[in-house]
Amino acid sequence: MLMAEVTMRIAGVFCLGLLVAGCQLISPFAEQQAPGRAGQQQAEPFTQVAAGNYLPPNTAVMQPTKPLSDYAADLALQLLQSMQYQAPSQPIAISSFVQLDTALAHSNALGNQLAEHLFVQLHRLGVVVADIKVARHIRVTPQGDIALSRGAYLDKQQRAAYVLTGTMLQDNAGVVVNARVVNLQSKALLASAQIHIPQFVLASAQANLLTP
Repeated sequence: MLMAEVTMRIAGVFCLGLLVAGCQLISPFAEQQAPGRAGQQQAEPFTQVAAGNYLPPNTAVMQPTKPLSDYAADLALQLLQSMQYQAPSQPIAISSFVQLDTALAHSNALGNQLAEHLFVQLHRLGVVVADIKVARHIRVTPQGDIALSRGAYLDKQQRAAYVLTGTMLQDNAGVVVNARVVNLQSKALLASAQIHIPQFVLASAQANLLTP
């Protein structure tokens, strides 16, 4: 009995020693990790955003963007509203948008892209659109069968009675686009519209803009 009691006491003292040594090993490691976490929390200042919410900078609300085709859709809807939802039965030809300068003869990738987007958007709204770039013949080439071309002038056989044209004006925040539908014979204004395309939208779409 005496021997067993001595053995139990020795085992208890040994376990207690292991427990104390483990606490001493864990404590410095925790002290080293704690300042890092505190510093990380201090290094993440919170930014106030709309509606009183506070978010870290990496999750702050970004400026909303939408593709160029959505801006063309807004422009097309404004034009249709300006026509009081009564689009003419005769076809409308669409020309490239030009820069607002003294010549009114300089377009660019943005002006051509707007014309192409408006061709699709107006057709979706039920407006009769004349495709002035369709050639009279299909050219069969090693690169492909080409049905589009850029002729010198509008083909009279297409009988387009109206033209959708417009100007682009650069400002500090982006580009102002003015569009109008005009009767080719009387020059009477049928419809007009205006949009502003922000600079950050143009920058995000720059890689997708085709050269004229």
